[in-house]
Amino acid sequence: MERGDQALMGMPFVWRGVALAAVLLACTPATAQQAIREGDTLTGKLRLVATRHPNGTKLEAWQIVSEPRMMPKGDDFCDYDKGATTFHLFTMKDALRKQLKPLLGKTVTVKANALFCSETAWHIGDVAVPQWELLPK
Repeated sequence: MERGDQALMGMPFVWRGVALAAVLLACTPATAQQAIREGDTLTGKLRLVATRHPNGTKLEAWQIVSEPRMMPKGDDFCDYDKGATTFHLFTMKDALRKQLKPLLGKTVTVKANALFCSETAWHIGDVAVPQWELLPK
């Protein structure tokens, strides 16, 4: 046996378990993250979702798909067991749609000036972002 093996074998069984647990904890990624807030940035792939509202109205929703992000506590419409991954960018003006169109399928970053968990069938995604600014790469 090498010296390191001797040191480990000489430890009581309980302490070996504690040492193993400490090593495993150090190797796992942190799952806790700070909740996203108004003014924070969102980065992810831009996509266009075409669907229909339950009343039959056609909808086109621009979304950013990102790594899971936690939302602030206190919104009854949020699912706090998993992070939000789809962010619906409101595009009520043609200028906003024209700004996004050439970026379809690409990774973009926006500053979310206002956001909330989706509440109705008009909100396509986990989070609605009614006010946003496209940031340069």
